[in-house]
This record gives sequence, structure tokens and C-alpha cells, in this order.
Amino acid sequence: MKGYWILSLYALLLIGCTSKDIPQEGEIVTWKQNLELIVKAKLGPRREHIPDQFDYEFYKPAREHYLGQFAINYVPEKFPTIMQGEANSLPMPDSNRQLQFDLKLSNLDFQATDGYLPDHDDQVRVRIEGLTMDMRAENLDTHKTFLQRKEFFEKNSKFEKYGLTCYQRLEADYSFNCYGKSKEPGVSGVLLSIQTLESSVALENKIIPIRGDSYQPNKYGGIWIQWEMNLNNWDRWQEIDSAIWRLLGTWNSAPPSQESN
Repeated sequence: MKGYWILSLYALLLIGCTSKDIPQEGEIVTWKQNLELIVKAKLGPRREHIPDQFDYEFYKPAREHYLGQFAINYVPEKFPTIMQGEANSLPMPDSNRQLQFDLKLSNLDFQATDGYLPDHDDQVRVRIEGLTMDMRAENLDTHKTFLQRKEFFEKNSKFEKYGLTCYQRLEADYSFNCYGKSKEPGVSGVLLSIQTLESSVALENKIIPIRGDSYQPNKYGGIWIQWEMNLNNWDRWQEIDSAIWRLLGTWNSAPPSQESN
């Protein structure tokens, strides 16, 4: 019965939302994150929707800013910058539908979805958001955030791994925070939250093994980059960080008067 209602709500949602309304692979879109980050890009492969009981209220495929799933070495087409008038007229994204894309760390072929967990061990899910009001007020960046969290670390637990400085967290012996410097100019670094659970335990409990965060008040009007990946790609964190910034730099078509990067 539950499945019936989910499918019924999903069908109702899509009434009045035709395929012409939903962004399609190969379509060129211009999406504003803020006045300093306006992405103009050719959309990649679309992800599959996983229906749930909240679809009727929250699933709005025509308003999602999902760019697609790409190889980590993908080189997108660079479009000319847009005019200031067009930039001003573009709508801001919904708070829960901001810029997203996925990266593939191997040549394996797998379908991207919007399910809770990553779809494959070699997938990286990326989401871009604006900084919170508190972050802006305190001018917090990634390194400052890492230092603030030290009160939650076990004493004398520091270790170095894959170019990262790591500490065990107080709440569990399988939970760690790691900080690493970025190769991208003007970026304060990456903060990783790592859960070293067995993959079957993590899957059963819907735990993301690695979450990456980069808080950048001085890049693209102030953005928060969030990404998720599997534990087996821990050593590729810097490659992932560099790919994200490279793609944003190519995709960004904000007017020159707005670009600060």
C-alpha cells in the first residue's frame, strides 16, 4: 500500500511538468548561484529519480540545478561571459536545489541517482551552497573551522595520512576529521569527515564514509562546497578538490565586473 501511494504521488507531481520543462542532456543552461558564480554549461547525463513518500512536496525536477555526471578529467566547453543585465535578471536557486553534479573516478559505467547514498564506490557527489549567515559574520574558512573543532578531538590522536592532518573524534574510534591544503590559489583547504566502518555496516546504517567540506568566503561571492565519496578513494581527495575548482572556473560565466576569481 505504501508503494502504491508513493507512485500515485509521483504521478500527480509530474502532471503539468512535461519533459520540455525538465532539463535534458545536451541542453545548454545558464544557472545563477550568486552574482559571482553563474554557471553556463552543456548538461551531462541525467540522474535517475528514486521516489519516496515526500515527492509531492519536495521533488521539483524542472527546478533542480543538476549539471550531470562527468569523468573527473572532463573538460567542459567554455562559454563567453554574459552581460550584466542578464546576470541581474536570472533567478536565484531554491535553497534546497542549488548547484549539483557528480564525478566518476573510474571508466566504469553506472547510473547516477538522487538516492541518499552514492551510487558506486567510484562516484563523488558534489553540491554547492552559499555560506550561512553565521559563517559570513565570522568570516569562517575551512582552516578556521578545522581549528574550531579541535575541542571535539581526542588528545594525542594526531596523525598524517595522504597529505592530510587528521585527528580521532571523541564520539567514536572509527570517526576522524582531517584537514588538507588545496592546490587552488585562494582556497583555504578541505575538511574531511571520515567514518572507517566496514562498507556493509555503513550501507546498512546509511552512513557516508567520507564527507568533504570547503568553506570559502572569498571565492565566488562566498560558497560552501560539499562532496561525498567512498572510503576506498580517501587518497584521491586532492585530485577531487582540484577537479571541482577547475570545473567551476570553466563553467563560470559571470560578468567580468562581478568575477572576483
